[in-house]
Amino acid sequence: MASFNLLNEPWIRCVYIDGTVRLVSLRQLFKDASKIRSIAGDIPQQDMPLLRLALAILYCVYGDQFEDDPSEKELRQLWLDMWMAREFDLKMVEEYLDQYESRFDLFDGERPFFQTTNLEYADKDPDSLGELIADVPKPDKMLFTMRSGEGLESISNAEAARWVVFLQAYDTAGIKSPVVGNTHVNKNKVYAPKGMVSTGWLGNIGGTYLNGSNLFETLMLNWVLYVPGGGDESAILLGRPDDFAPWERDEQTSNLIVQRDFRGVIDALTLQARRIRLVCDSDSRVSGCVICYGDCVTPYDQNQIEQMTAWKENSNLQKTLDRNTPPITALRHNANTNLWRSLAPILSYRIQTTDLRPGVIRWIDELQEKSDWRHSEHPLKSITLRSQGVTYGTQNSVYEAAIDDSLIICAMMCRHDFDGIQALLDIVDHTGRAVDALSDFVRNLQVSSGRQSTKNNQKPIDAMKNDVREAAYARMDQLFRVRIAGFTEDKDPEQYSSEWQDEVHRVLLRMGDEYLAQSPIQAFDTHVIEGNSRQEPMNTGIAQLKFRSRLNACLGRFRVSQDEYKPNSKKEGDTDVVTN
Repeated sequence: MASFNLLNEPWIRCVYIDGTVRLVSLRQLFKDASKIRSIAGDIPQQDMPLLRLALAILYCVYGDQFEDDPSEKELRQLWLDMWMAREFDLKMVEEYLDQYESRFDLFDGERPFFQTTNLEYADKDPDSLGELIADVPKPDKMLFTMRSGEGLESISNAEAARWVVFLQAYDTAGIKSPVVGNTHVNKNKVYAPKGMVSTGWLGNIGGTYLNGSNLFETLMLNWVLYVPGGGDESAILLGRPDDFAPWERDEQTSNLIVQRDFRGVIDALTLQARRIRLVCDSDSRVSGCVICYGDCVTPYDQNQIEQMTAWKENSNLQKTLDRNTPPITALRHNANTNLWRSLAPILSYRIQTTDLRPGVIRWIDELQEKSDWRHSEHPLKSITLRSQGVTYGTQNSVYEAAIDDSLIICAMMCRHDFDGIQALLDIVDHTGRAVDALSDFVRNLQVSSGRQSTKNNQKPIDAMKNDVREAAYARMDQLFRVRIAGFTEDKDPEQYSSEWQDEVHRVLLRMGDEYLAQSPIQAFDTHVIEGNSRQEPMNTGIAQLKFRSRLNACLGRFRVSQDEYKPNSKKEGDTDVVTN
């Protein structure tokens, strides 16, 4: 029988600080945490599930540190002592892992890791690797793949382990084939229970976590020991008596379970959303799999437990559930939006309302406010904010897009009382309105040339405006990343944001000038905007005036010298247009 123990066998790909890339075991991961820069999976979306697995082990290892229920002050001190030590208590880690060594074997006869033993389909053979691996299409839709022929037939045990962890976190929804022992079968098909999360749990949230300068710091930054402001025992995350990892539980079932709520943070980090069994070939390589629905939770009001996403009050779901108060649901990522455009729900704090920021952000806020961390021997001035996830198509049954973005921010951006946060969010908001002004300007140039969409068909104009917006955001992407990283606590928010808005102003003026230069029409070629009740005439002169006026309104009045900005769009027959 095959054997592959994740505690001892190298299987997690890591990038070390010295630049080398190595496969390490779970034991080695904790030993070398301060030497490892980051986890690096087969695809970026493997990184977060593997990080969460390591975090779950930390919660398990340190969960029995206190005889009585710990206070928030004691938990902060535990965290700070570990941060100052710059390493984990390896003796404690080893003793804990030794207890459950057999449960970390990928092919254990009784409790295979993250799987269900003897799992079988009721009426068919195991699936191919396309059901396990995200970047391999299903056989009936196989057009092309980056993998070679042998890579489609079987994979190493190490790679299979990484994909099992990924699958529990991100698996697609849709119809599953029934397995022996599953009682939730409808016409020989298995569906996700109504009202429950149908994908893997991470596929339901906008995954957000913090990166430090090495893996030790990254694990510590995301190791939230209590919910700040919780005010009662339920806010304590470390050592909850009913919160167990899958390898700690003795019971096992092939049946689907409607669990509804998480038992604790360990449960959230390791939710067994699928029943899985890996199938090996004669060479002990993984060649297939059996997959069906597993533990199912609701998509709302999990914000006290799940710490790695921003949240929102969902009024639409409130009507569906017929509740007096809106349920709290995770704020998912938009695959077409850069992380810096989505900072408001991550950083914004409002007094006298539920704090909907990610728990990892709130935890850093708490540590800076109530501990000596900022003044310790190893303070952290900047943090890398990272967002990861996937989007789905066709009723969540197929992967549509992958999301992976990161942003360096000042650690003070996690403080709810830092003035720079609102200044930053205001700039992002004002820039959004200014980009809309640019897209409307290009639309007006189209109108001036006589090209218009009909009342019943706005698609050409809408598509063009979207292209302009995306081009503008792409042009400003590096500017925003540098500016956000440089927005430290020693900067004057008003002056810094004013200079920043001037830079945005310059970029958009130049882009407007470029679009105008591409237009073949003269300044006084005038057309009327169709569908406008005021029958507004439009030519390039009017379009420029409107555009620059709106930029001034969105970004503040911007004055430039003749040498600093020279329009290159003037054509024969054009006249100068006065700017506001």
